[in-house]
Amino acid sequence: MSRETRKARRREEREAKERQKAEELRRREEEKDRELAARAAAKASKEAERAERKAAKKRGGRAHRREEKKARRREEQQAKERQKAEELRRREEEKDRELAAHAAAKERKEAERAERKAARAGKRRRAKGSEAAGNGKRRRRERRREAAERSERGRLAPDILERIGQYGVTGSRLEPDEGSDPEASTEPHLTTGPDEKQAAE
Repeated sequence: MSRETRKARRREEREAKERQKAEELRRREEEKDRELAARAAAKASKEAERAERKAAKKRGGRAHRREEKKARRREEQQAKERQKAEELRRREEEKDRELAAHAAAKERKEAERAERKAARAGKRRRAKGSEAAGNGKRRRRERRREAAERSERGRLAPDILERIGQYGVTGSRLEPDEGSDPEASTEPHLTTGPDEKQAAE
């Protein structure tokens, strides 16, 4: 084998080794690039997942805060309504107490007025009763005088009765009224004499 042939063969072997090295290096670079790409993709995926979780948490927290805010507003509104209802109830009770006191005072005044009216009516009835009793006594005395006068006149003769009429002697002289003195009278006491009895017969 000639020397030129051996040089050519060595050159080819050297080139083949270089190509092999270059291919190996290229494969390593590609593998490295793939690994880097995969690592970057995984990292990006993790970042995306983290961002999604953070956004979801933020959304959930905002919704939770919104619900809490609504609940607080609702509780404040209910507290205000309860306070208004309590104030209204107190006012109604105060109004009812005032009305009851006014009604009791009015009833008391009406009772006192009725009592005074009944007392005045009782006094008037007693006064009327006393007056009526006095009038009844006077009427009884008058009836007794009239009866005595009629009885006396029935026993007297007509001419004596005529004389009594002339002198104005009435039954009041025959039956003295209360408080009068029959003996102090200036009228002569009429008696029936024997002649008058005989004339009457």
